[in-house]
Amino acid sequence: MLSFPALSPVLWLLILLALAGHMALWTRIHCFFHSLPWKQTVIDWIELAIMIVTAALPIGYLAYFIWGPALDWNSVAIWTGGPLLYFWVCWAALLVACGLWLQHRYDEYHAANYFTAKRLAEIDLTAECDLADLAIPKIQRIHRLPGNQILEYVVTEKELFLPRLPETLDGFTITHLSDLHLTGEFLPAFYQHAFETANNLQSDLMVISGDIFDKDHCIAWSEETLGKLSAPEGVYFVLGNHDTRLSDVAPARAELTRLGLIDLGGRWLKTELRGTPIILAGDEAPWLPTMQNIEACPAEENGEHIFRLAVAHTPDRLHFAARHDFDLVLAGHNHGGQIRLPVIGPLISPSRYGVRYASGVFFETPTLMHVSRGLSGTFPLRIRCQPEISRIILRRKK
Repeated sequence: MLSFPALSPVLWLLILLALAGHMALWTRIHCFFHSLPWKQTVIDWIELAIMIVTAALPIGYLAYFIWGPALDWNSVAIWTGGPLLYFWVCWAALLVACGLWLQHRYDEYHAANYFTAKRLAEIDLTAECDLADLAIPKIQRIHRLPGNQILEYVVTEKELFLPRLPETLDGFTITHLSDLHLTGEFLPAFYQHAFETANNLQSDLMVISGDIFDKDHCIAWSEETLGKLSAPEGVYFVLGNHDTRLSDVAPARAELTRLGLIDLGGRWLKTELRGTPIILAGDEAPWLPTMQNIEACPAEENGEHIFRLAVAHTPDRLHFAARHDFDLVLAGHNHGGQIRLPVIGPLISPSRYGVRYASGVFFETPTLMHVSRGLSGTFPLRIRCQPEISRIILRRKK
């Protein structure tokens, strides 16, 4: 029979707080390494090692407390050296995590001055399509896990209030898609339904902010899926880190371009919307090139600021965009965290900023950023974090 040490309620509370800090520390480490522009096989091995350490340390401590030498919990030496020294690291990590949680709440409070949001629809694909047409058997089984929302998506409409939006672009609409993840596990019918919904929003322009393909053979699905997307002012795309898993990204770019989509990857272009000059730029860093020769991009025309819109895969590029005077960034990559707990929020996000930019709207002068929760993913679990298609309405901030 297992024998647990007889501890006071205070000591048990300290142990539980240390466990919470341990989880906060290692999930943040996980986030950081996942954000690095290394080969995916290297990242996969590092993530596996992190998951093993995250699970093994608490188990090791539990075994130590049960079968190890008796500990004098009232001794100062126990708490200032030896195995329990790691508890101080965990408590410190928990304090930092609480501080970051407060920062994230402030981000939300600050950004609330720059947008409004509402849900237009919540769609359960299994109620509208045959499950066998939507996904392979493995995904069908995982979908049945209680609370899993991988075969649902929500359509949102967000008004973004931009301080420097030209008057002629007030009311201009953009459909924002992200993280499509054509892996072969979600079948063409899944995407056809979502893309029909995207088209029916009838936005002026459409963007896809990366992670389109994971597998080479899925490029052949483009004509019956991505090729159906349309918008009067064009459908623009950038690639993301998962697109680099292809044997070569060039065929993917070529096929999407052949189908009429416009490749913004690693470049900027000056165009006109509603007769107003605008800069559209694509940032695929750190996995692929960022905007080339951005210093030569014009900032004004006839003494008037030229509105700048960047499509980036990762929201980690917000600070780069702010330094280069962009007005709006549309990003994805973080999937909203995929698992979101009440009050706490998302647990893991593949960002060097942890879960700060998991999804939503953020402002760093002079740049407003919208981060989509994306449509799919390679980890088929969504808890309290529905996939998302967004219709954005640009508004002048008064």
